[in-house]
Amino acid sequence: MNRRDAVMAVLLEIVNEAAGPVERLEEDQLLVDQLGLTSLHLARLVAVLELELDADPFTDEVPITSVRTVGDLLRAYTLVGEPS
Repeated sequence: MNRRDAVMAVLLEIVNEAAGPVERLEEDQLLVDQLGLTSLHLARLVAVLELELDADPFTDEVPITSVRTVGDLLRAYTLVGEPS
């Protein structure tokens, strides 16, 4: 499974727990306002992804406050591990 698929799988699982059944996610969907995630859901998402991907883009690469959409989240995890 590639990094993008892993992020989407974990995100979909957490969204389904938080807001009920969702079959697919679009990159322009807002994590909080449209998908119903809270700060606790987002913290869990980052923790699970750090364990699964051995990566945390929010330590140096990306400010967590800039992540508002599904696409923002995907881009943040794409940046991790890219050459500087």
